[in-house]
Parts: sequence; structure tokens; C-alpha cells
Amino acid sequence: MISSDQCNNTNVNPVATQNVYISPVRHTHRHNVKSRYEFHHNLGKGTYGKVKLARHRDTGNLVAVKTIKKDKVKDRVDMKHIRREMEIMSSIQHDHIIQIYEVFENQDKIVIVMEYAAGGELYDYLANKSGICDKEARSFFRQIISAVRYCHKMGIVHRDLKLENILLDQDHTIKIADFGLANKFKSDELLQTFCGSPLYASPEIVNGVPYVGPEVDSWSLGVLLYTLVYGTMPFDGRNYQILTKQITSGEYGKQSKLSEAHSLIAWMLTVD
Repeated sequence: MISSDQCNNTNVNPVATQNVYISPVRHTHRHNVKSRYEFHHNLGKGTYGKVKLARHRDTGNLVAVKTIKKDKVKDRVDMKHIRREMEIMSSIQHDHIIQIYEVFENQDKIVIVMEYAAGGELYDYLANKSGICDKEARSFFRQIISAVRYCHKMGIVHRDLKLENILLDQDHTIKIADFGLANKFKSDELLQTFCGSPLYASPEIVNGVPYVGPEVDSWSLGVLLYTLVYGTMPFDGRNYQILTKQITSGEYGKQSKLSEAHSLIAWMLTVD
């Protein structure tokens, strides 16, 4: 958890060195984020604040800056999730996961300085194309798998893997983002929070069955792979009851022209 008594006031700036992982620098209210960053346009808006594009004044590197206004976080559980997300993202360092560089906090807000993914969401990338070839789909999926496998080795389950939470940098390299629903797991304990996006949800999630963790990410990965190679979702999301039935039985949409990945998809979307 990130609080003022845990802040590290070192002058090392992790944004100054690209491709070298350093634990995020944590600042108290004595530091002014605007003295370090020049702010530009909005990248997005969430429940608790905005995400803006900014440039580090010394290095010129572009970053994404997420501001969370504490007065908009009405629920203690929500604040717990926010702090858990920061804790988890601060503890992981991987080429295909968005990195946190710095955290600023005072009584009114939390400001998180993160890696900027200039290519936007994978969802938009696919939506703007008539389809991608198997080679590109394989490349994307291998990068996603690499990041998720790393998380699982670190004892972390994402629980909200979907196209909208997978970003691309300027070179179209995968960057997994949004660990707001992530949690730590242990092999001998079961999680009982049923969360995530319905279209990517596993049978355990839609049926309220306790789970260890990695299995729900694995199912979501199967949905992602199907979507990457076929350009459409495997399950029908127009009616939740039908969606739940399809997921529970593993009845996903069959394609007339099969991808080379069809056997892997069938294995990943098999109901145990």
C-alpha cells in the first residue's frame, strides 16, 4: 500500500532511463507533479478522475498521468482496490505490462505516472482493420501469454483480460493495463470475488464457483485468441442468460474456415 509514511524521496527518476526497470518513486505532497511534467491533452476519463498525456520536463519522455480524486472515492472498498492495483503494478516489471514510474499523493488526490502506450487499445486497432493475419495474431497472443504467465508466476491473477485492457505502444508492442480487478492468489486457497467482463468471463465466474485464480485468466485468453484470429467474439453477448448458458457449456461460435489455432482455442475454451 502507498501512504505518506512509506514514501521514498530519492531523486532517482525512473522515467529518465527507458527499458530499465526501477521501482516506482513515491512522493509526498512536498513534491509538485507539475514542476516535473508538462501536461497535454486528455487520454481518457474514469470514475475517479482523468488520464492525461504529459512530457517529463528534463528527459522529454511522454507518459500517461492518472489522477484519482479522493473525494470521488466514496467507498472504502473502492479505495482498497485502488491501492491494491498500485501495489500490484508497482511490484511487477515486464516488457508487455504497463509500468508505473512515479506516484504522488496528498490529502486530496493520488497521481500515478505510467508508461504511455501511443498505439491505443488493441480493441480499436482490430476494429479499424478488416482482419489481421494469423502471423500478427500469433505475435500479439505470444506477447499477451508472456505477460500473463509472468503475473501467474508472481502469484497475481488479472481477472479482467479483454481487448480494451490491452494496449499497444508506438511499435505495436503489447502492453497489458488496468489491474483494477487483479488480486494475489495462493494455490491452496480459493478466491470468491466474481468480477470481470461477461464476454470474457469463465464458467467459474458466471456460475459463482470459487476458484484459485489462473484458470479464469486462461479462459479469457481463449476468448482473446478466438477474437484475434476470427475478428469476432466466441459467445453471443446480446442476452445474458444465453451468454451464461453458452459459457457454462463451452458452446462457442464455430467458423466455416478454421484458423491454425482452432485446436488451441478448443482446448482453452473447454469446460472442466
